[in-house]
Amino acid sequence: GSLGYYATVEEAARVYAATPEGIADLAARNAPPTPRPAKRPAPLPAVPPSSSAAASKQSSAVQLITSATNKTGFKGVYKLGSGATPYSAHVYRNGDQVVLGHFATAEEAARCYARTPEAKADLAVSAAPPVLFDGVELITSERSNSGFKCVC
Repeated sequence: GSLGYYATVEEAARVYAATPEGIADLAARNAPPTPRPAKRPAPLPAVPPSSSAAASKQSSAVQLITSATNKTGFKGVYKLGSGATPYSAHVYRNGDQVVLGHFATAEEAARCYARTPEAKADLAVSAAPPVLFDGVELITSERSNSGFKCVC
């Protein structure tokens, strides 16, 4: 059902933030990421920093975006089954889901997602200070036209 009609999107977002769902969203967003057990063997010995391989790896390093609510542990990464490439990376562009590719590991898919403009926007939003309205922290959303979760 509807939570009602409000004069501003901030008022509507404040009402949603006070619901049990809104409180759970804030708790999930503020919770530390769940540690993922290692599924791969220990990494190979590091290449000396003077090599071109190490320089290339450093230049391609990206910050992976973790998710407490996604079963894979990463935002934009989904496990679709088994086989050689069971993990898929997705983004939403202009309301459409775009498949970025299929990968052998969740970490590979997360690296692909992390290189997208959507991921860079996610990082900017997560680094931004919280939005407060009447002393209540509002839940922002990059998918909503209003900028707030569950507010049209």
